[in-house]
Amino acid sequence: METQFDLKQILKHEMLWYAQIQGYKVRNHFLLNEDLSEYSIVVVSDADYPLERFTRVMMMAHIDGEYIVVDADNTDKPLYEGLMHAGIPREKIILAY
Repeated sequence: METQFDLKQILKHEMLWYAQIQGYKVRNHFLLNEDLSEYSIVVVSDADYPLERFTRVMMMAHIDGEYIVVDADNTDKPLYEGLMHAGIPREKIILAY
C-alpha cells in the first residue's frame, strides 16, 4: 500500500517528466504547493510566438488522502497512464476532468 509520501513522490516525478518537454515557442512551468499537495504545469508562449500570446494549464493534480486526483490533463499521453506505469493502481487515481 502506497503512503501519501509515496504518492507525492511518484506524482511529482511523473509531472516533472511532462514539464521538461518543450514545444515550439512555448515554455512549461512546473508549479507545486507541497503544503496542499497540489501540482500543476502551465504553458506560456514566448513573446515572439507568431500567432498569439497565451498561457494555458497543461496538467493539474492533487493528493486527497490515499488518492491522486487529476484535475486537468491536456496532453496526448494521459497522466494516469504514466502513474499506472509507475506502480499506482488505477483505483487510486481519480479523473476529475
